[in-house]
Amino acid sequence: MKSIHGLAVGLGLAFVAACAASRPLSGAEIPNGGAGGSGGGFISGSGGGTGGSGGCVNTTQCAPGYTCDNGTCVAPEVENNTGVGDAPPVATPRYVYALNPTAASVARIDPISLQIEAVPVGPHPVGLAALPAEDAAVVLSLDDGSLSVLDSTTLPTKVTRVALQRQYSKLSVSPDGKFAVAWPSPSSAPASGAEGIFALVDLAKLRSNTAGAVQERAGGYRITDVLFRTQQGVSTALHVFAKSTVSTFDLVGGGALPVRLTLPASMSADVRSREVVASADGRIIMLRSTVAPELASFDGTRIDTVPLAEIATDLDLVPDGTAAVAALRSSSSVAYIEVPADLLDPAGIDSIALDGGVVGQISLPPEVPTTGMFALVYSTVTSEESFARIELPSGVVTRYPLEKKVSEIALSPDGRSALIVHQADPTTTASDPYEAAVDKDQGFSVFDVNSGFWQLQRTGTTRPTRFAFSPAGGFVGVALRDDALKRFQLMAVNLTSLVSTTLPLASTPLFMGTVPQAPGVTPHRVFVSQDHPAGRISVIQLDTGQVRTATGFTLNGEID
Repeated sequence: MKSIHGLAVGLGLAFVAACAASRPLSGAEIPNGGAGGSGGGFISGSGGGTGGSGGCVNTTQCAPGYTCDNGTCVAPEVENNTGVGDAPPVATPRYVYALNPTAASVARIDPISLQIEAVPVGPHPVGLAALPAEDAAVVLSLDDGSLSVLDSTTLPTKVTRVALQRQYSKLSVSPDGKFAVAWPSPSSAPASGAEGIFALVDLAKLRSNTAGAVQERAGGYRITDVLFRTQQGVSTALHVFAKSTVSTFDLVGGGALPVRLTLPASMSADVRSREVVASADGRIIMLRSTVAPELASFDGTRIDTVPLAEIATDLDLVPDGTAAVAALRSSSSVAYIEVPADLLDPAGIDSIALDGGVVGQISLPPEVPTTGMFALVYSTVTSEESFARIELPSGVVTRYPLEKKVSEIALSPDGRSALIVHQADPTTTASDPYEAAVDKDQGFSVFDVNSGFWQLQRTGTTRPTRFAFSPAGGFVGVALRDDALKRFQLMAVNLTSLVSTTLPLASTPLFMGTVPQAPGVTPHRVFVSQDHPAGRISVIQLDTGQVRTATGFTLNGEID
């Protein structure tokens, strides 16, 4: 889970379109130099087998992104993020907003009364972001290349819409809510062949109908990431990462041309797998290479490389930006990098050995826990049924066995609990019929960080697809779907007792999120948007099991 990456991630697929079926992982091992790559999607399928021939001596003999482990080229780790998705609904202090692309509108939903307002926007809306600390949202529409600001401070919602001169498919909004960036996807050809052109929108000017709200800027060839730098709560700079450059745009003084730096060659070789992570304020930005044993750090003015013992398979920043943690799979270890000291003197990087335990992915708490920082470490491409907890920076390691392979681990906002999403293993070789059935089932486990207790929940053929923790802690909701049987459910999990309760859903779950807390209303609420021709969303009380569903975003809503 990345500190700020979620703010810059592209928001794309239609809200009412059914989620795509998950793609299985690549095989855990492939022959030297073999093709292939990481899977993707919101949750993986099988973890793959252990076939393939050995013979590699070092990682340079393997395909990009693969590592040479014990003489065999091993597939890249798959970083799943089941908790979010493309163009999910967003929550503001009072409302939930959800895209309805078929009707060129956004539904403003009151989670208490379930009253719905259909707010018209440009055709084929693909991006949606909430503005911080107010009941307002920004919407990017693809077909007509427009951006809309929805202000629901007073009702009906006020819409301010502006043309962007060309089509964009990705949307980012600054943490202070003053700027929006509409930019092209790095995986598809840009509209009108405008390579690296993006639109910078001054939202204050747009909302006041002041001229010059939209400015086109050149960000380099094939933009991959857009990050804001914030100082004392004000966004002062925009960092645009392209294939081989990073451009810094001054948001305070302006200027047509940015300061542009060239990235190290290792960071430009495989942009599809390159990873960019940043602290919440954008003060610390680091890049992980999938082709060379090094990282790169960018402080807004200069780029430095940081050598590692081997290629890292994952990279995360601790929430306060004081350290980075890199997974070193081949040596079953984790590199702990103090920022900025170890960036200036890499000799100070600490290596934490897991004594042969699996290493591949890292999960960190969203905030620094009062009991101290730690990391949960696991792998998505091995047959291991376990994970480890590492105390940071002491390096004390505790390993926890599981009953199923791991697809993803996510920590609750308070860092007290973790949700472990498992992979089904249809090719299990377990001789015990019960153990074989467990391996073949879908499922998840919940983990209590303080006690070390964990509890498995088997879900049969219904597959965990989305989850959301209660904003007040203590509960998590896990959405399940079995398209063949038309079975759709939500598991409400009490994170104190580790007991799950099954609740029905009316249709296919698409996205989940937390509902804003309101005076006099229990805080353990989440929403689940669902596949329905006219739009459908359910508000669920995780502690009581109450399910309230609104259907018909374009029909002023029908409450079930």
